[in-house]
Amino acid sequence: MRTIARILIQKFANMVPFDGIRSDLYRASGVRIGKGVFVGEGVLFDKLHPEYIEIGDRTAIGARTIITAHQIIPTETNLRTLYPEEYKRTVVEHDVWIMPGVIITPGVTIGHHSVLATGAVIHKSVPPYSLVVGGGFRVAKQLDPASFEEARREASQTE
Repeated sequence: MRTIARILIQKFANMVPFDGIRSDLYRASGVRIGKGVFVGEGVLFDKLHPEYIEIGDRTAIGARTIITAHQIIPTETNLRTLYPEEYKRTVVEHDVWIMPGVIITPGVTIGHHSVLATGAVIHKSVPPYSLVVGGGFRVAKQLDPASFEEARREASQTE
């Protein structure tokens, strides 16, 4: 029931045209938000575990930004053995400017006085006083199909 209330509060917050009220509603949903924070329209905070997200004072979060704190594969797939459900603290320190359309993945810390340019995908921590631009997309690893079977065998032996 608590999760449903959080989701409804966040949905309502996205419809509110007043910045201050929007921040208050996100606080009520469980996101830890400091003083003087601007939250743009259409921002998506982690709905299942907003308590893992911390936003520092005087931070501006642009429209349509996504900030997550957990990873889960919602389908019944073999990938779950390799990528189990995880919850990670996601921190945006004070005096950060997040431009519109930024994606922040679970477990990163954005250092104070940093700027995240429009469309940036943040998948590792950012030091203070940094300017981050671009998506930085690259294929980091090719998955070995045999690893799925090996992970499944190991999981079944521990049960």
